[in-house]
Amino acid sequence: MDHRKIRRELMQRIDRKSAVEKEKVDRYISLLDAFYQLDESIQKHGVMVKIENGKQIYWKTNPAVSEKNHINSALITLEKDFKPVKATPKVSNTATTSDEKGGLV
Repeated sequence: MDHRKIRRELMQRIDRKSAVEKEKVDRYISLLDAFYQLDESIQKHGVMVKIENGKQIYWKTNPAVSEKNHINSALITLEKDFKPVKATPKVSNTATTSDEKGGLV
């Protein structure tokens, strides 16, 4: 994932004069890096990991799964602090008549 595009989009949503807002963007990008590193670890080691403790052998959930969920929650919470992007409404160039709508006469 290209973090530069995400950083650029987030920087457009904040007050660039505010050090606190800039720090939030940096924190968001840092969390995003950790999120994808955990994702790579999960892909490499699997969702379940084998634990060998002396003669005992058992399987448990990969701790990266839980950490990834925590980071995801933090990302969502931080994202709420950023201003939403204003969508421009699309204007239709064609007018519809009652005949075009296919209604009953």
